[in-house]
Amino acid sequence: MVEFTELMNEAWGKFEETKWLLPVPVILSLIDYGKVIGVLNLEGPHVGIRFPLPEPTPTLWSFVSLPANAAGSSFSPQTLFVMALFILLGSYLEAGYVGSIRDAVKMTGGSFLDNAGRDFFEFLQFNLMLYAVMVILIVPLMAMPFMFLLAFPAFLIFLYAIYGVPFLISVQRLEFRDALAESIHLAKRGGEYLDYALKYLAIGALISLPLTLVVTNMGLPGLVIGLLLSAPFSLTLSTATVLFFYESWEHDMGVTEIDISGFQ
Repeated sequence: MVEFTELMNEAWGKFEETKWLLPVPVILSLIDYGKVIGVLNLEGPHVGIRFPLPEPTPTLWSFVSLPANAAGSSFSPQTLFVMALFILLGSYLEAGYVGSIRDAVKMTGGSFLDNAGRDFFEFLQFNLMLYAVMVILIVPLMAMPFMFLLAFPAFLIFLYAIYGVPFLISVQRLEFRDALAESIHLAKRGGEYLDYALKYLAIGALISLPLTLVVTNMGLPGLVIGLLLSAPFSLTLSTATVLFFYESWEHDMGVTEIDISGFQ
């Protein structure tokens, strides 16, 4: 069983050392301008909830549930250009973000730029895979909305199976393919990997409900409040996930060393 509360407390204890990273989730939230415009143009009251799974850099939109007409899911040339920019810039920022959190957790020296440069290509492959699957699922849904009941659980399972990839890349220094294989292996095994995902999802849902109410019903002030509140949530949750993979890896390595020493 994962002691999620302990991980969150430990993550919060790292806040002073990592707070300089707070602009990263804000920047990534604003780059997704389709959602920004959508939420500013919303009319009428809206209530919603999201059930997020772990991701390298949760943004405001990881927690805010938007109506379908405000989600910015069209495929115009302008939208595709922004998506490409988001994937490229997002991969670079995420690599630096998670790597810098890892350095704070391990209490080792390192720079954001070094981390971003080293892991950019691995994170880029991860994000290209993620967005490719999203497009493959969304395009048929635009023509056949009734497929939603099949596509939604399929996408949720996919997100569960791969959520460990960016953290395994950064914490364990694995290449994308190896991290993907390891994440899928952990997902199949369940155990702490599943337990962590469920507890993360639960805390994410608790954050989502009030944040959605504020952001979708208060216009520009609500958006600003949402950005300011979601950034520390994002940083704390990302730090907790780095801690989870770091401590799990250290435990597994310790067990391996004990087993090996027993045969000497």
